[in-house]
Amino acid sequence: MNQFLIIALSFLSVSSMAIPATASITNAKAAELTAHRIDRLVSLSKIDQTFLTHFSTVEISVLTNQAPAYYKAHVTQTQPDQGQPMQLDITYDENGKPLSFLVIAGGAVGPDMGWTGVDSVTLTENALHFVLENSEKDPRVKPFYNNLTSAHLIKGNLNGQTVASVQILSSETTQKLNIYLTLDGVFISAEFIP
Repeated sequence: MNQFLIIALSFLSVSSMAIPATASITNAKAAELTAHRIDRLVSLSKIDQTFLTHFSTVEISVLTNQAPAYYKAHVTQTQPDQGQPMQLDITYDENGKPLSFLVIAGGAVGPDMGWTGVDSVTLTENALHFVLENSEKDPRVKPFYNNLTSAHLIKGNLNGQTVASVQILSSETTQKLNIYLTLDGVFISAEFIP
C-alpha cells in the first residue's frame, strides 16, 4: 500500500511540473496589455511618468517553469547619451492578469522624442491594435499576432510627413511589420519588409 501511495504522489508531482499552462492570450495581446499597464502604473504614481512619454520598445517573452508567471514584458525607454535607459519588467499569467512589475535600477531618462499628438505608449498601443484587429483577415499579420517578440517606436517620415513608425518583429518569420500612424495616433498604413 505504501509503495502505491509513493508512486501515485510521485506521478502527480511530476505530471504537474511537466504540463505547461496554455495561454488564453497571444504575445501581441500581452504587448497591448503592457501599454494599458504602464498607463495604470503611472496614474497610480508607482512608476515614473517618463515611461509614458519616453517609451521606446516592448519585448515579450514566454516564461518557462515560473508559474504562475507566463509572460514577461520588458519595456525600454529612449536611449540616453550615456548609460542604460530606464527599463521596466512586467509579468502576466497565461490569461493576461498582471502579477508584478519591477523598475530596473540604474537606468537614466533618455531624450524626449517630442510626440505632439499623444504619448509614445498610446502610439504603440494603436499600432498593436492593427495587429489584433487584422490577424484573422490577413494571414501575413498572424505571425505577429501569435509570436510577437518586440514592438519598437521611432519618429519617421512617410511621403514627406512626420509620422510615428512602429516596427514589430516575430519569432515566426524573418519579415518585419512596419505600422505608420499620424502623430495623433491614427493609422496610416502598414507594410511587410522582407
